Amino acid sequence: MYIPKSPLLVGIELTSRCNLQCPHCAADANQVGTSLPFDKVISTIDEAHKIGVKELPLGGGEVLLYEKFFEVCEYALSKGLIVSIATNGILVPKNIDKIKKLKRFNVPFRVGISLDGYTPEMHGYFRPKETFKSAIEAIELLNEAKIPLSVLCVLHKDVIKNIPTFLQFLSSMDISHVRFLSLIPLGRGKNYINEMFTSEELYNMLIEKKKWNKLFGKNIGFHMPWEFLIDSPDKRNPSPCEAGYLRLWINSNGDIYPCPFMANLFIGNIYKDSIRDVWINSPILKELRDPAQLKGTCSTCNYREGCRGGCRGFAQLFKGDFLCTDPYCPIANQKQFE
Repeated sequence: MYIPKSPLLVGIELTSRCNLQCPHCAADANQVGTSLPFDKVISTIDEAHKIGVKELPLGGGEVLLYEKFFEVCEYALSKGLIVSIATNGILVPKNIDKIKKLKRFNVPFRVGISLDGYTPEMHGYFRPKETFKSAIEAIELLNEAKIPLSVLCVLHKDVIKNIPTFLQFLSSMDISHVRFLSLIPLGRGKNYINEMFTSEELYNMLIEKKKWNKLFGKNIGFHMPWEFLIDSPDKRNPSPCEAGYLRLWINSNGDIYPCPFMANLFIGNIYKDSIRDVWINSPILKELRDPAQLKGTCSTCNYREGCRGGCRGFAQLFKGDFLCTDPYCPIANQKQFE
């Protein structure tokens, strides 16, 4: 199996500081938090660029609270790295002029705004409902400035029931990109595991996604590695989990993980390990990339080599073993496919 010589994408949690304290936060972000030193962020960007990384998602906490946030963005963009950020939007009005200046680099800079519904009450399911207004204002300002923009929506049972209306609302705001995110039962999110969708709800949502894309003209960024099973047998094209295969994640303590869903699976730390060394030599990553190591239903599945077990993060989160079967996989859940 082909493994890139380096990750194509390395995400960095610049800080776990946040101006909110949402009860579902997987990062357990708060007013104090921890932050990576600026010089360490720069040296990490240097290594990422040197080994061939193409994209640099920056997150938090609230990423705009990072003291030298714009210096980090400018440096990464000057190296040719595509930069994306996720923000709750509260600090966008204060920083909109600085955000606009990032357009001078001939490299994409993308912003994701957290918005969990089309009313303050729906958005406020997990977040303070007054932040609905802040998110809408941030979207309007970024749209006006022609900054590439997407809406980031955390899925829970109430949102799932109202997705078509939500997509129609986004259309009225001229939003064409929306990314649905699973609630992650880490940090404070552990208290909301019962809010996660069932395998049946997820399966049905993925079926509906194709209709929604066409009906609302949206680019809906929500994908599962086993999603190909929904297609007819002659059109099935597995798209394996990217964790440890195309991407890595670094938290604000410098710890390295295969992805944010696997933030309890430590594989290194940037204070003592190089990204390249972890990528090539980590025993965990070697296991993660080898379909022959998969357990349970995956071990004998006809799609094992292409699917590689579905989402390794869900396997780790719910079964404590990244080599187990994705608990949302339709085959593992005994749906029949010809």
